[in-house]
Amino acid sequence: MSGSVLDKAVNHSAARTLAAVVGAPLVAFAVGAGLMAWLPEAGGVSFAVGFHVIIPLWVALACLLPLLRDGRVAWGVCLAVLVPVAAALWWRSTG
Repeated sequence: MSGSVLDKAVNHSAARTLAAVVGAPLVAFAVGAGLMAWLPEAGGVSFAVGFHVIIPLWVALACLLPLLRDGRVAWGVCLAVLVPVAAALWWRSTG
């Protein structure tokens, strides 16, 4: 095998794959729930918008996260989106 193939195999991180498999759906569902909670439209419209954002965001994150530099960066992207959205949903539910 050539050196470049072996370098790619050594550089593979299970954390990036795990972020794509576990973190991407969590982020996508949180963003969809946030849209459903914060849109001022009627229940059916906000549900439709939130639901239709989940799938493309999930696919985009599942494609993007394994391409990042390492697992810390991939999980950092997940947490950078998930934490503010979860905090906003918690604040909305308490207030």
